Amino acid sequence: MTHVYTLKIRHSGEEDDVFVYDSLQAAQSEVFDYFECYRFGHDIDALEEHLFSKDIGYFDIQHQEIKSLGCRACGRPSTI
Repeated sequence: MTHVYTLKIRHSGEEDDVFVYDSLQAAQSEVFDYFECYRFGHDIDALEEHLFSKDIGYFDIQHQEIKSLGCRACGRPSTI
């Protein structure tokens, strides 16, 4: 695996929860489940607008490359 998707999500007024997924689709699916809001089908942009306009909550999905520093003691690359 060379990358992951991080999902930062919260209900308004609450602390952020952070999740890690191996696909964008899985991260987006979690957003619908987290807010239990399925009326927008799979339209993540429509859901985001709804959540923001009604002050229900917030989410952010970021693509992250996995970087390996390797073993500092022996110089060999680490494996994930």
